[in-house]
Amino acid sequence: MAAFWRALSRGLRLLAYLVAGLWHARRLAGLDDAARSEQVRAWLDGAAGVLGVRVRVEGRERLSDLPTGSLWLPNHVSWLDIPLLGGLQGGTVFLAKSEIRHWPVIGRLARLAGTEFIERGRGSEAAGEAVERGLRHGRQMVVFAEGTTTNGHTVRRFHARLLGAAVRLERPVVPIAVRYFDVAGNRSTAPAFIDNESLWPSLWRVLSGKGLEARIDVLEPIVPRPDETRSELARRAHHAVSAQVSHSEEPGATPESSTDD
Repeated sequence: MAAFWRALSRGLRLLAYLVAGLWHARRLAGLDDAARSEQVRAWLDGAAGVLGVRVRVEGRERLSDLPTGSLWLPNHVSWLDIPLLGGLQGGTVFLAKSEIRHWPVIGRLARLAGTEFIERGRGSEAAGEAVERGLRHGRQMVVFAEGTTTNGHTVRRFHARLLGAAVRLERPVVPIAVRYFDVAGNRSTAPAFIDNESLWPSLWRVLSGKGLEARIDVLEPIVPRPDETRSELARRAHHAVSAQVSHSEEPGATPESSTDD
């Protein structure tokens, strides 16, 4: 019963947060790029607290040392990865299917945040063009190179087809490990969004859960070598993320930011 009331309370807060986001979106269109990026980053950064998820980030300082225009390669567990990663730094851009452009609230915020929408039927060609366009404009392009989500315990092979722009432009690639832990410090699959499951069961598990913690490790950036192929670059990034994801940690670490419930 406690889990039900916890989920209900957080669900109402989430609904209010989304409505407030839609209202604030009306102001974003009139801002310059830098101000708009920061507003969107701050809004995404606040989502974890509304959902009751504690967050710990390691290696954030590595992002500030990067030149503009970098390619982030995180592992992919859940829809929750997106606000967590988008809240790390302004100017972070995701690739999304074109249908999301028309979703209420989320679609409008995604458009204003600079999300690159990919039309069905164009596949990796359109995605590759979007990544290159973003890198040339100094964006942090987030690519889920596994091509799907997992339960968070392992990392699938990174597909190399979207890394070509980083190689050609010699832009840094940032491996990022995303993991989730329960209140006892054990690995949690609660936020996982895999197979044919709809969004709602995963959202319910997050809303009703107690003590869920997200740990994000920004790993050492990789600068492509002049003679390096995109496949070799993908393997290097995959090795870094996979090693961190498989690494176990003792419970009780102090998170960088947290919620009270």
